[in-house]
Amino acid sequence: MKAFRQTALSLALIVASIGVANAADKVRIGTPIAKGFEFAPSQVGAEVGIFAKNGIDAETIGFGGASRMHQAMAAHELDIALGSGPEMALAAKGSPEIAVAAMYGAPNGLCIVVLPNSPIKKIADLRGKTIGISSLSGLTAWVAKEVARREGWAPGELKPVSLGGQEGIVGGMLAGNVDSAVTATENADVLEEKGRLRVLINIGEIIPDFLAHVIFASNDMVAQRPDVVRRFLKGWFETIVYMRANKEETLRITERLIGMSHSIAEKAYNEQMGVFTTDGHFDPQSLKVVEGTFIELGFLDKPVDIKTLYTEAYLPK
Repeated sequence: MKAFRQTALSLALIVASIGVANAADKVRIGTPIAKGFEFAPSQVGAEVGIFAKNGIDAETIGFGGASRMHQAMAAHELDIALGSGPEMALAAKGSPEIAVAAMYGAPNGLCIVVLPNSPIKKIADLRGKTIGISSLSGLTAWVAKEVARREGWAPGELKPVSLGGQEGIVGGMLAGNVDSAVTATENADVLEEKGRLRVLINIGEIIPDFLAHVIFASNDMVAQRPDVVRRFLKGWFETIVYMRANKEETLRITERLIGMSHSIAEKAYNEQMGVFTTDGHFDPQSLKVVEGTFIELGFLDKPVDIKTLYTEAYLPK
């Protein structure tokens, strides 16, 4: 009887230890929009079990804009945020977060569109024209200015017009209020397929040296659960490898979770999959370009050392 009790106790301890080992750590992941291919890996990784394999219970939460997402970080409602490179400046302003991985390089998620019958056929044709943007202090405004700079045009030769969010930009474009516009590539692909707009060029072709998106971790997460940060990033980059190697399965998942048609999901995959980083390391040249956006976009009023705004300490070895 004593031996039976010892055996039963041993089995109970084994079962308990397995339960503890298998307990996944909850990680709340914020994205600036609810649906978008560039933020799909958090959902794909959860769907195919990669995060679970790394002991992560990943919950993705979409927000109506980057500012709301970072407010949620400040309110301790998120552990991880998927944001833009220029948003790294927020940490210098006191936002309780730090960039822990380079996520996505050239801004292939943005493009310049014109009307289908527009006489604008190439970038040079934009000189002297108007271009719709979200706001004068947003990323789309910087993109418009950077395009003009890289083309060698004088200030004002490409005239930005603030039209609000994506709906306002597209609406202003369709109404003929601007000659061109900077918009999300996926939206543009949908409208081009319907014959309502024409994609002039992908921004990634003009500005290849950039860091469009980074992964932020809250300061609480870094201080209190550093191993969870490491395991999350390990799962993230394993997901990127999986997505690159399994196109059709990735398309099946993104079509359902993001609400894309097969043709649009495939376009998004072909345009964007290649700019996801596979190791999270920060490229110095891209960081230099991003650093130049901090003051120009109004995030900061004086220069800051960008090296203080990110760390590679939690990347997979």
